[in-house]
Amino acid sequence: MINCSQDFLNALKRPIKQLYVKFEFYDSKMNYINEFTKQVTESDTGSIDVNGDDPVRRNFSFSMTNKNDEFTWGEQKLIWIDKRVKVFVGLKLANGNIEFIPQGVFILNEPKDYHTIDEKKTVVSGQDKMWLMTEKRGKFKYETTIETGANIGTTIMTLAGKVGETLFNFDRVTATVPYKITYQPNDSIYDAIEELALLAKCQVYYDVYGYLRLQNIDLNDFDSNPAVWSYIYGDENERFYAGNVREMDESDLANHIYVLGGSSNTATCSYELIVTEKDNRWKDSPYTIEKIGDVLYTHNDGNPDSLLTTNDECKWRAKYELMKRLGYSEKLSLSIAPNYLHDVYDIIKIEDPENNVTGKYMIESFSVPLSPDLMSCECLKYRKVIDNWDFI
Repeated sequence: MINCSQDFLNALKRPIKQLYVKFEFYDSKMNYINEFTKQVTESDTGSIDVNGDDPVRRNFSFSMTNKNDEFTWGEQKLIWIDKRVKVFVGLKLANGNIEFIPQGVFILNEPKDYHTIDEKKTVVSGQDKMWLMTEKRGKFKYETTIETGANIGTTIMTLAGKVGETLFNFDRVTATVPYKITYQPNDSIYDAIEELALLAKCQVYYDVYGYLRLQNIDLNDFDSNPAVWSYIYGDENERFYAGNVREMDESDLANHIYVLGGSSNTATCSYELIVTEKDNRWKDSPYTIEKIGDVLYTHNDGNPDSLLTTNDECKWRAKYELMKRLGYSEKLSLSIAPNYLHDVYDIIKIEDPENNVTGKYMIESFSVPLSPDLMSCECLKYRKVIDNWDFI
């Protein structure tokens, strides 16, 4: 979750709130230019959309009245594609002050001006800074070689520096590049960074403060970490919960994992995991191949993954995929009053006996309304199959 003061938390839990948004505008070098703050009313529209599965995790859009032309976009204007915007959501506290909570740092793109018989407005929108490492802005310009033995954290910083990044928040990484890797012109910088991060058993993304974050993956996080918030149906003190839709999603389900490592088309290492009743570790599991069929997932479309060079690395990848594909089988679309403190992969507790919903869920994506509206969250429930990550 995003940090805040106790006063903000108290204001968030009040049934009636005064909501504000603040936009701080910066140039491409992150030099401060100006800011815009307003109280949100029923006529305002906008949202911040966050998805942990996308390279660009955070997107925002907001409509602003443009009566005085201060938000008309153009090359020499405040609203232009060379600008960066820090977005904040604020609540008025009991003492009358406004406390603002960061919601991300964005690059402006594709602004729109509207002038109709009913209104004159500008819609500003943006994507987090990973946008510079994807698609047409995030291509290697020249052949780039990463030498064997290079520290992966340092290498990712160097690659991110190609698009001008200087803000980093990295967990300690000792892993090194196992062999020479060469990227060709037109290859994606983000794809390269993601590959290197996975080699170090990390995930990489931009946080709400605009820092490139390299975070160690702990596959036991869901089980070991406590819930950061509870949503309980029927609780007289509960003012957030507004219902859910619970469904089974089989699109990513797998109980048989096969991973090949090597180079080109030649496999030099491999690992296979099968959830079968023949193995006592899976006794009474509802996901065995005997009960639901053999649901096979072949990593990298069955081709050798050049990032995997040993059986142990293939084993780690197989276990990682099994945790993802066997554990997350229940999806929950959660509706709540806006909670501006959530982030993806927050673990929350939900209790709704009317819908057989109980226990811990992980937030996978959500949309924060910058208007008086409900907030929607897509959650996953981890069905505990593996008692201990070190079971193999």
